[in-house]
Amino acid sequence: MQGVLPTQCRDFMNKQYWQRFFKKIKKEGQQSEYFEWYGNYDSYNHLFKKFIKVDDSVFHAGCGKSLLSEQLYDNGICKNIINVDYEKISLDQMRKRSENKRPEMQFQCMSLTEDINIQSEQFDVILDKGTLDAIFPDEETPQVNTYLANMLRILKKTGKFIIISLLQDHILKTLLQLQYNIEIYECIIEKSKLYPFFIVIDKNEQKSIQFYQLQKDVQTLNIKQAQEIIKKIQLQNHFVTSIHKLRQSQSFTLDIWDNNNKQTPRYKLDIYDNDDSKILLQKTCGCFIVPQGREQSFLFGTEQGHKELIKQMKMSRCVIARMNPGHKFNNMKQVQQELSEPMKQLIPKGCTNIPCPFLTDGDEIGEKNIIFEADDCLVEELNIDDIKYRRLIIKSALDLIQSEAKIINNKVDNSYLDFEAYVAIVAGLAFNKAKEVLILGGGVGLLSRFINEHFGVKVTNIELSEDIVNVAKQFFDFKNTDSENLVCCDALDYVDQILECHQYDTIIIDINASQANQLSPPKQFLSAEFLNKLKTLLTPQGIIIINILDSQKELVQLPWDLYYSRKCENEINEIFYLINAQKEKKQLDGKEIDVIDKGLLDAITQQLKESRINFSKGKWDNSMNLANEIDNIKLKHPVFKTQAFQTQDALLVQDGEVINNRKDFYQEDLKKVQKKKHNRRRKN
Repeated sequence: MQGVLPTQCRDFMNKQYWQRFFKKIKKEGQQSEYFEWYGNYDSYNHLFKKFIKVDDSVFHAGCGKSLLSEQLYDNGICKNIINVDYEKISLDQMRKRSENKRPEMQFQCMSLTEDINIQSEQFDVILDKGTLDAIFPDEETPQVNTYLANMLRILKKTGKFIIISLLQDHILKTLLQLQYNIEIYECIIEKSKLYPFFIVIDKNEQKSIQFYQLQKDVQTLNIKQAQEIIKKIQLQNHFVTSIHKLRQSQSFTLDIWDNNNKQTPRYKLDIYDNDDSKILLQKTCGCFIVPQGREQSFLFGTEQGHKELIKQMKMSRCVIARMNPGHKFNNMKQVQQELSEPMKQLIPKGCTNIPCPFLTDGDEIGEKNIIFEADDCLVEELNIDDIKYRRLIIKSALDLIQSEAKIINNKVDNSYLDFEAYVAIVAGLAFNKAKEVLILGGGVGLLSRFINEHFGVKVTNIELSEDIVNVAKQFFDFKNTDSENLVCCDALDYVDQILECHQYDTIIIDINASQANQLSPPKQFLSAEFLNKLKTLLTPQGIIIINILDSQKELVQLPWDLYYSRKCENEINEIFYLINAQKEKKQLDGKEIDVIDKGLLDAITQQLKESRINFSKGKWDNSMNLANEIDNIKLKHPVFKTQAFQTQDALLVQDGEVINNRKDFYQEDLKKVQKKKHNRRRKN
């Protein structure tokens, strides 16, 4: 099709372009003069049979010279079809070809981006195969509003608007904003470099978004989730079309599926092309298999760790393969055999080391067994260096381990916390002498039990999932007692219920998002409204501790006056410690600015020092140095500037006097400048 496709997007809106388009196809002697955008009838027949009934009236919008309507007719899907296009020459040819064979089929020439003379609610199905993409090449196309309004007006209230589209960002955004039920199907067109989606808009259903991904169960998504998952698929498909070409610093992720499991992919492959141009020219390729149980370690579970591993491998293309939870792997030989075929597809053109080597850390893949599985989660046991661990995995976020416990004599070891983030959360208890703690997002209760057992603190856990509460009791030894309780409840509802009824010394938020790569906890738990509710539940010396996972850098600043933080080195979490400080304001250069008493900061520093001494006496696992963890906690907000004429986040007050005003800083900076000049003169 070289020379046939338009040179710029807006050619799609040009009537003369389409006339030249069809003439050029015929002149160049293509195998067929009937051009099929995004595949033919066979590519979608299973979906047409699902959504189009024999007696339906079908409006084929922008039919062009497609054979689709004829194939729908000939295969008995439906016969009452009106084909509409604004290019008369091709429409006349389509009419001539069908006038004797398909007597019930109709043809009409009109522009669909202008007002059309058709009564409302006339058709059961509107069929658009590539037309929306042609009409709507970029965001600056107002005609698309007229087109969509026309189609939705002539569609019956119980009708379906079927669209086959590449779903460019602006098109997806427009469709998702419609107040109707939308079903989106991922499609594969054989021997094609195009990857369209099959969209069904149902006027009879309330607003919702269902996504049907290949080899996966249906997912109900919000607008943002739909945009993210479709963008991921589009990027993956784009990579697949040029997969054999090496590109400096290129990286991508592919999922490898097992036909017997449609809920979770069997393997996750992270593909990296080296950023060293000299190594790239060697055209080598290798696969590193991550041992089971090591997925969350620095080298295998972080972006920085992957970079270090790539340096060690010294390959032009590095493939890092992870065995996903929910699957059984017998031995390294089986894993290598299963990965051999995908690796053949990933080998760069001109690869100099075929067959590509498989590498790993050690000789074995690691021992792992699934001991429980539900619709949304699973529990697995694995051995690492002869130590048994038990894990809870949420299926919607396979990259994250929700909970992990060390098992000794078939019981949970309550002296151990595996996650660096959990250790940092416990370090937050150094800010006060807590007697009662509330944990929102209690999970299976490992954090709760550690705090209860080692600090003698009463703990209430709130967990939304009934499955996880049952897993906690069955597989993680959790038992409700007078000093420790796990409640199955929505955290937002629970907080509303106990407002003005109860107070806590420490409130911990440890709530995961429903999907991977999303802000955790979700934004409603970080809003000023919710945090202010929690503030009313705090004792005067109380503190809120939040475990935040923000891989997409969505969070700029928390709506809180004074807080500290601890960035986990080997994980992507950051722990925030919100101090219950009294709020004061002062006018500075016509603006209100927060006032922080230096005495408060000094008192916090002293409290942390005292707690450090007490923490050093704790009888927990030797691998956790909680005393040293306190040293990693730093003031996050406000930031007190120390240079002249820098805008202050807050004023620092001591004995009623501002000690970080700009005049003082200016004088200090002036002294430094004068001293430098004096030193230069002495040298000269």
